[in-house]
Amino acid sequence: MYGKERLKWLVFPGLNLHARLRYRLLPRYFGGPEGAGERLVLDAGCGNGMLTYRSCMCGNRVIGVSIKNDEAERCRRLFNGYLGIPDSRLSFQVRNLYEIESLNLRFDEIICSEVLEHIVRDADVCRSFWNMLKPDGILHLCCPNAAHPDNRSGPLDKNEAGGHVRPGYTMESYRALLEPIGFQILEPVGIGGPIRQFFNRQIILLQESRRHAAAILTFLAAIPFVWLDSSRPHTPYSIYVRARKPS
Repeated sequence: MYGKERLKWLVFPGLNLHARLRYRLLPRYFGGPEGAGERLVLDAGCGNGMLTYRSCMCGNRVIGVSIKNDEAERCRRLFNGYLGIPDSRLSFQVRNLYEIESLNLRFDEIICSEVLEHIVRDADVCRSFWNMLKPDGILHLCCPNAAHPDNRSGPLDKNEAGGHVRPGYTMESYRALLEPIGFQILEPVGIGGPIRQFFNRQIILLQESRRHAAAILTFLAAIPFVWLDSSRPHTPYSIYVRARKPS
């Protein structure tokens, strides 16, 4: 019944080396319940649900949202169906982030990873996040580094049809986006070095050309080398910031 999900879980969260790094690193900054009270977390643009799941494993009740119905359904089948996590703890909905306040909920944390670079009205979405966060709530934001040459030279999607509408963000553009709303940026972290990006670029090209066996072999070959990357790369592929809504 869950044959595809069983195979997917074996390689979860997938072959993308940057996604695997975010899956490992970002939960270090997630909060969890300290007493008997429930903490509610939103994963805004949940993708394959990897960070939704990791936040749930921290003890939170988490809602993941995606604009794509098939993406949300795949997450339900994997996490609620195959893994048996009750949807009272981990649930997935189809929502447009421009209308995210229609959830009518207040959150302790909001996760938004590799999403804002796809959205034209990013300031409107971040204002919605501000409105939905409780006092002292945390926004976990991770986006491509606009200063990285691979991001800077990539094609842009002017029609907001699913691609990047901007190369990403720098610390300066993060501040220009978040601080006028009222957020306090607590700590930036650069994620993803040149060795990881070298192999990841090859994996993506092979996947796009449907050479899946070659992509898997490249992924396996990369594993011993990516650990040689610096934990503080000079020009990281992505930048994560933890931003607080003051009480």
